[in-house]
Amino acid sequence: LSTISRMLLHPYFVFDGPDCPQIKRGKDVLGWSPPLLLVQRFQELLTAFGFDWHVAPGEAEAELSCHQSCGFIDAMVTPYNDALLFGATCVLHSIRGDEDVEVYSAEAIENSAALEWGDLLLITLMSSADSDTGCRWCDTDVACRLVDYGFGRTLLEAAISLQFIEFMEFVTKWRDNVCEVLRTDPQHFLGCRYHELARIIKEECFEFPDPAILAMYLSPLTSWSDDGHSPITCVMSRQPNLTALAAFCSQCLGWPPDTVQSALMDACAGAAMRALLQVSFAIMPNMPIPSHHSPYAAAGQRQW
Repeated sequence: LSTISRMLLHPYFVFDGPDCPQIKRGKDVLGWSPPLLLVQRFQELLTAFGFDWHVAPGEAEAELSCHQSCGFIDAMVTPYNDALLFGATCVLHSIRGDEDVEVYSAEAIENSAALEWGDLLLITLMSSADSDTGCRWCDTDVACRLVDYGFGRTLLEAAISLQFIEFMEFVTKWRDNVCEVLRTDPQHFLGCRYHELARIIKEECFEFPDPAILAMYLSPLTSWSDDGHSPITCVMSRQPNLTALAAFCSQCLGWPPDTVQSALMDACAGAAMRALLQVSFAIMPNMPIPSHHSPYAAAGQRQW
């Protein structure tokens, strides 16, 4: 946090909420959560450093994606690429410590890889880990090649435009078509035939694609759900409270005075940077906040 406080940016933190999905990225997360005291202490530190935060009603990635599509934030820092399916336009991954960063943008993926939102949805559904075994039942490369047959885009269009019963009727035919393509590869996009994969989908995965998983991506629970609104109007940060930080280090971490004093030197540099950013923000003209146009806004109208 001391390092972040010295950066030319305004950080904002979002925590998973009480209604976060039970299954995330193919893993059961209901039985695991960080210790409540650890979360509370971290939130105390954020406040002491002058950083704003809030708890999302559901998944933090979905909440941050909404903030990004509203123009509140420029980039999201998360280790999970499926944030792009929630409508995120720029995702940062830290690699090899803090020195190197990978940047994933929706624009680059569409322009360079020719992948649209429906394509990403299909790849995620096909290559996700099974919730029971934890094993992926389809290789990502196979899913990427299957994209060329257009199944992801037709699935997304149907999910957005059809009512639930009509959609389930569509999915039955859609799944049969996917299996037929896996068995025959009529346009040779796959490079070979996948009879076993087609058999698994046909005989064992009766709910592929799972409507619950689709709903999690197409209409996730956020602060905007049910005509709600953002808990913030803009992202700002304040100067750190050095007295509160000193007390935290002494009382919660048990650091001796010399260690506390040494640690606060970085925080003092952060205080100077926060002051400069506040001056910069004060002299900027008032810029209107763009309206929210989430990529899944239309899908959110469906009762999944």
